[in-house]
Amino acid sequence: MEQAAAPLDLSIIIPALNEAGNIGPLGTRCRSVIERLGVRAEILVVDGGSKDGTVAEAEQAGGRVITQIGRGYGGALRTGFGAACGQHIQTMDSDLSHEPEVIQSLWEARDRADVIIASRYVKGGGAEMPKFRAVLSRILNVTFTKAFRMPIHDISSGFRLYHGETLKRVTFQASDFDVLEEILILIYIGGGTVTEVPFMYRPRQAGKSHAKLIQFGIAYARTFWKMWKLRTIRG
Repeated sequence: MEQAAAPLDLSIIIPALNEAGNIGPLGTRCRSVIERLGVRAEILVVDGGSKDGTVAEAEQAGGRVITQIGRGYGGALRTGFGAACGQHIQTMDSDLSHEPEVIQSLWEARDRADVIIASRYVKGGGAEMPKFRAVLSRILNVTFTKAFRMPIHDISSGFRLYHGETLKRVTFQASDFDVLEEILILIYIGGGTVTEVPFMYRPRQAGKSHAKLIQFGIAYARTFWKMWKLRTIRG
């Protein structure tokens, strides 16, 4: 009887939409870090319907491209999590704002908690972003972490490492970037542990952001209310 293949150590999930010029260099740098760490890993690029050279560029850099199912960033994460074969699952942005070399810090901290966050707001971290966006990010993080009494500084960072078994215990529904808060709150109120390592957030290297401020504001408010009701029910 043929033996089943051993699971991978790490799955790196990268949602992407029209990120030609970014995804190729990102994949190449991720591969370099993987080789240095000596882990069995895969790079999963979840494509949301790119019209440029994103798919070809990702494949040339060693990524496995899968087609996104469902809407928005939440749909991309659900697609990636469902396809991942790693015992640990890491997420990161496709625009080079999350420097791949930080993967090593996340990996080395993997046994410290169920979720390891690359944080802009702990000692040694930082962010290169417009002042208005930086203020909004701080307000968002303080609002959520204080309301849910979470000892976390950067709840909205999408640069994270999860234990695969931890992700299997939560079911999330958000479709926009508020899915990041939803996942962490569900893990935390379910008894999961979270820790942070510092990183420097960089401006995107090419292309334009897909963020829509008003849409995201509504989504964050909706998720806050839903999680608040769940917290109240659970006591």
